[in-house]
Amino acid sequence: MDEPLFIAIAGAVIGLIIGYLAGRRTAPGSETARELGEKLEQAESARERYEQRVNAHFADTASKLNTLTANYRDVYQHIAEGSSELCSDDDSARFRSLAAPDEPEHDTVDADSVVVEAPRDYAVKTSPNDPGVLDERFGLDGEEKPPEDSTTRS
Repeated sequence: MDEPLFIAIAGAVIGLIIGYLAGRRTAPGSETARELGEKLEQAESARERYEQRVNAHFADTASKLNTLTANYRDVYQHIAEGSSELCSDDDSARFRSLAAPDEPEHDTVDADSVVVEAPRDYAVKTSPNDPGVLDERFGLDGEEKPPEDSTTRS
């Protein structure tokens, strides 16, 4: 008597497990979830490849800039040596003062002596009353233009 009951319970449990697994695979959202997971993995690997390319690009750029800087120094040194050998002392000193890359001139400025001004409007105007580039009304169509000064007409 116990044996048929045990077989029935075991069969029911096995049937439930098989049904649960089959239901998960054939559920309407399971295929979509699997596809989205694959797309996410592809997007992440594409992003990682892109980051590696960007890093390689900037490393290459930095290397080329270092080479360019070294070449610039070599050319400057060549010109400086040539000017000291081939030019008069005045011309050679003038060349060094104009183009010394390793000795930048820094002007010291006292913060209290700096005068800050608003930007000036250098836009071409047909009359003094026309709005300039820095005017709020510049470039806006359909607005009323300021009245022209009668003294500026020709």
